[in-house]
Amino acid sequence: LDDFSCLWNRKGYDCMTRQYLTQNVYEAFQQRMHFIFTEFDNIFVSFSGGKDSGLLLNLTLDFQKKYYPSKPIGVFHQDFEAQYTVTTEYVERTFQRLSQDPMVELYWVCLPMAARTCFSSYQMYWYPWDDTKQELWVRPMPQHPYVIHLQNNPITTYQYRMHQEDLAKQFGRWYRLSHGKQKTVCLLGIRADESLQRYSGILNKKYGYREQCWISKQFKDVWCASPLYDWSNRDVWVAISRFGYEYNRLYDLYYQAGL
Repeated sequence: LDDFSCLWNRKGYDCMTRQYLTQNVYEAFQQRMHFIFTEFDNIFVSFSGGKDSGLLLNLTLDFQKKYYPSKPIGVFHQDFEAQYTVTTEYVERTFQRLSQDPMVELYWVCLPMAARTCFSSYQMYWYPWDDTKQELWVRPMPQHPYVIHLQNNPITTYQYRMHQEDLAKQFGRWYRLSHGKQKTVCLLGIRADESLQRYSGILNKKYGYREQCWISKQFKDVWCASPLYDWSNRDVWVAISRFGYEYNRLYDLYYQAGL
C-alpha cells in the first residue's frame, strides 16, 4: 500500500463498452469532478461512514479547496441507529472536523424511516429512530446542531416513516428546493466491481446525463453521480494510504478477523 504506483498504473475504463482508457482512475476522477463542478450548481456527498464514501468525501473536498474554494459542498449522512460503534465514532470525528469548515454544509439525518429487515418472520420493516419506541433505541440520539430529527427537521419533502431509499432521494429533491432550485447532484461512492448488480446498474443507465453513464436522473434537475465507478477495492485503499485520509477503523477489525 505504500507504493502508489499500482493506482497510477491501473487504467480507468469507458463504462459503456468497458474499453480501457489511457488515463488512470485518479486522473479520470479529477476529470469527472471538473465536469461535475462545471455542470451542476449544487453538490452534496452521500456519506455512509464506509470506506468508499469516506474516500469520495475527502477527494471531493480536496478538489473543491484546490479548484472551487468558494463553492459550498453539502454532506448527507443517513443514520440507521443500529450500527457498529466504531462507525459512529468515525462519523462523529468526520462531522466535528468538517463543522469548522465554512464551505461545508452538514446534514446528519436521524428521522424515522422504514428499513428492510431479515430478523423477523412477521414484519418486513423496522424503523430506526422510531419516536414511539425511544426506550428501545440502540443508542441515544446524537446531540449536534446539524443533526436532523423530528423536532429539528427542515426537510419539507420528508414523510413520516417513509422508505429509507425514498428518504435519501427526497433529501436531494429538498436540497435543490432549498438551494435556489438549481441543478443539483448527489455524489455516491458506488463502484461497479462491488457486484454484478452495481456493474449492470452503471452499464444500463436509462437516464444518463450528457452521455455519462455514471450520472443518472432522479427528479427534475436532481441527479446522482458515481465518479469512483471504475475504481477497484485496491485503488480505494491505496488512495486512502497515499493521501493519509482518516477512515473507518472497522475495516481494521474486519482484517484482523480474517475478512
